Amino acid sequence: MKNLALLLLIFAACDDTVLVRVECPVGRDRECHWEEDSTQIALGVCRMGVQKCTVAGWGECKGAVGPSEEVCDGQDNNCNGLIDEIFPQNQQLCGFVEGANYGEGVCTPGILVCNSGYLECSGHIGPSEEICDGKDNNCNGNIDEGIANQTAVVCYDGPENTMNVGQCRAGIKYCVAGGMDGICEGQILPSPERCDQIDNNCNGRVDEGLQEMGVDIVFVLDISGSFDDEIVSMIEGIAPLLDDPIAVRMRFGLVVIGLREDNHNLPPSQRYSMRLTDFVPADEFLHFLESARLLDSGGREPSLDALLWTMNGRYSFSWEITNQHVIILMTDEEAQTMASTNAIQVRDLANDLGFEIYIFALPEHHSVFLRIVNEAANRMFTPQADSATVFRQIRSIFNDLCIEIP
Repeated sequence: MKNLALLLLIFAACDDTVLVRVECPVGRDRECHWEEDSTQIALGVCRMGVQKCTVAGWGECKGAVGPSEEVCDGQDNNCNGLIDEIFPQNQQLCGFVEGANYGEGVCTPGILVCNSGYLECSGHIGPSEEICDGKDNNCNGNIDEGIANQTAVVCYDGPENTMNVGQCRAGIKYCVAGGMDGICEGQILPSPERCDQIDNNCNGRVDEGLQEMGVDIVFVLDISGSFDDEIVSMIEGIAPLLDDPIAVRMRFGLVVIGLREDNHNLPPSQRYSMRLTDFVPADEFLHFLESARLLDSGGREPSLDALLWTMNGRYSFSWEITNQHVIILMTDEEAQTMASTNAIQVRDLANDLGFEIYIFALPEHHSVFLRIVNEAANRMFTPQADSATVFRQIRSIFNDLCIEIP
């Protein structure tokens, strides 16, 4: 009888028997599709239903689940074997903050994506407090505005355990070019120990070791005619000091300025000034002082150049590394240069290399020379045509040096 129409005997009220044809075995179940005559496989959320056979034939397909629009829920809604491959909000912009300008700085709208069945706003960058990073964090069209004067970090590039010892002090770094990697402004680092009653090398001791050191002194002497009387008194004032026990550990060199120029083809360092002698002992130095008076003078006095060249090697001096380095300038003229040298250059080089500079100059010229000696008035002297005064002045310089008299 399988696959064949069935005949059902029906007994009427008049006891007449009627035969009725039915299409399925009454009471039997069968699997049914959510859509009649469809051949789609039930993937994802899709499920086949069940039909029950009755006298009237196959009944309603119950329990079938068909495809629907794909949404972000972690399921295959459209029953194509893929999960959340497309959803209504796909690629929509998101994350907008009211008042933010998404056309400026780092601000970028996000895009809705489906992650494990949940909608997420991916890639959104909104405005934030401005920080030092070279970016417009608050999206107002300006980069790192206000940071340079508001944000700073304490910095120190010196050796460990030297900060706040002696002269050493920390500095500050400001926001520059999107970072705190600029110069540490204001820091004071260890430097070679100098005779100044300061702990320069930041080891907790003052002027240590200098008492046993020797001293190399270069006199830069103005031999122009207007300075003749002072030169005589200076030679007479210096001479007794050269026999003083304090001079035993000293070596003396001599540079002269104010030479008369005879050859315009000479380099600037030889036209109006020259190194007269490298370092010699005190007993020989007086001879060179006397011979300086005999040179042809009357030219310009490039005092700034002579100081710079004495320190930077243009004038060759055999400076002893272990000695204190001292320069004494004596002139009656204002600060002059033939090579565009300025007082700040001289000061900075002296500070960097550890030179001590003392200057004899007329009071009206002190203002510029004071810059060279770091505004230390006790390193400025007025030239005198009195050998006794010069003696006391030079003696005070020698006493200022950290020398232990044998």
